[in-house]
Amino acid sequence: MGAHVVANPLGTAAGEASPWESPTNVDPLPIILSLLGRHIAFHRRLVDLTDSVKAALLLSQSIYWTRRGRDVAQNGGWFHKTTEQWTWETGLTPKEQRIARDALKNLALVDERRMGVPPRVHFRLQTEQLGNCLSEWNTAAPRSVNWQDAVMVAKMLGPSVAYHRTLAGIGGGVHAGLMLSRALYRTRLQTTRRHDAWITSAAARWSEEIGLSRREQESARLDLARLGVWEEALRGMPPRLVARIRLDCLLSLLSGDAPLIAQDACCDAAPVSGEATNRYVQKGEISMWQSHKQILPFPPSQICPFRHPSIYTKSTSESVQPQHGACQAHAAGALAGGPDRGGGDLTFPDEMRPQESAAARMLLRSSGDQAQALLDELAGRLQANSVRGSPVAYLRGLINRAKAGTFIPELGLPIAAERRKRQLATEQRSAREAEDRRQEALRATPEYQARVRAEREKLSQLRDDMKQRIGTGKPP
Repeated sequence: MGAHVVANPLGTAAGEASPWESPTNVDPLPIILSLLGRHIAFHRRLVDLTDSVKAALLLSQSIYWTRRGRDVAQNGGWFHKTTEQWTWETGLTPKEQRIARDALKNLALVDERRMGVPPRVHFRLQTEQLGNCLSEWNTAAPRSVNWQDAVMVAKMLGPSVAYHRTLAGIGGGVHAGLMLSRALYRTRLQTTRRHDAWITSAAARWSEEIGLSRREQESARLDLARLGVWEEALRGMPPRLVARIRLDCLLSLLSGDAPLIAQDACCDAAPVSGEATNRYVQKGEISMWQSHKQILPFPPSQICPFRHPSIYTKSTSESVQPQHGACQAHAAGALAGGPDRGGGDLTFPDEMRPQESAAARMLLRSSGDQAQALLDELAGRLQANSVRGSPVAYLRGLINRAKAGTFIPELGLPIAAERRKRQLATEQRSAREAEDRRQEALRATPEYQARVRAEREKLSQLRDDMKQRIGTGKPP
């Protein structure tokens, strides 16, 4: 099928060489995934239940804490969350939280109560009501649903989408963050299968996968295009709308000096009731409880394509021209492993993968002389098995502590001492090797060889004279 090239105000024409292509052979996608860290499992099926993407996101996270939160079972299903904690975990603003909570209370899916001293808002998921609402996909009676049975719960809730809260902070909202999270997953699949990075951008496909209406999609796409991380074009015959992520620009935004609120920041995060997900994020579309496994062996059910009608306007109706040069140069320098502002070479923990080390190097560019101390502390924590999530996420928390002036090295001190000991041994070995090479080069010079021959001749003459004196009886 031939390519139909058209001009696109949101990006370059399909088939043209994008100015955002990486100037190096380094793939930015693994580094981006390492920078993003953990994710939230967003269940698309809950959008049809709540008629709201944001309410479905809040419900998805409520289901997680009901199943995995500490002491939730002992408290009768109640768990505590502040508005700031909900924002940190989901990216929902206080106003969006109020609307989503009202929607869930109207559906009798979540109860709220002020408890404790001082009184704080607690939440409780109505599991029986949720089972009734999901009865179409629930083979068991609602009261007999075992919420600790991962396979049963996965079948009832349906497929999940990996949602990165950090991308919501970049995109300016949950809708843009959810769309960009899904696009990253599809881009990873395309590159794994050795296809180009263009993905289908049909509104029906997006609605089926993440539940956004056409109007919500339009707003999210324009927000991402204004940032310069999204481009669209028409390809094929008949022409169809396709899109791709400008990975270099996204990488520069993730590694910029502007602080980003990360879902998995370890050291300065708001207190929560447990851990949200596992470490690895490269598995794509996965369940939120076992992020390293695909626990849903059942095919997804047919999902209604739209929640409410809307008029779809073409995405090229608004001209958005992102600034290419600065973003491309920033990402190119980072991918090429440019010099750290702290100076000198950095020693990374052996437990880190190459893409994690590359992501860590980008985060440490503004850490100055503390960069190696932060890496040493991370290495000590990794050796002590104190890092439950991503090493990059833990390092981000240490960097935030250093910026706040509260970083105190603990486990990194023995690591630094051992590293200095190894460096000293290496320097001594290098000095000996250099001296051996110098002596070898000196012995190869004609002057040195002539001097050696003269010394040998002199010794030989002395030996002959001594033998002659001994033969004649003269004292030596």
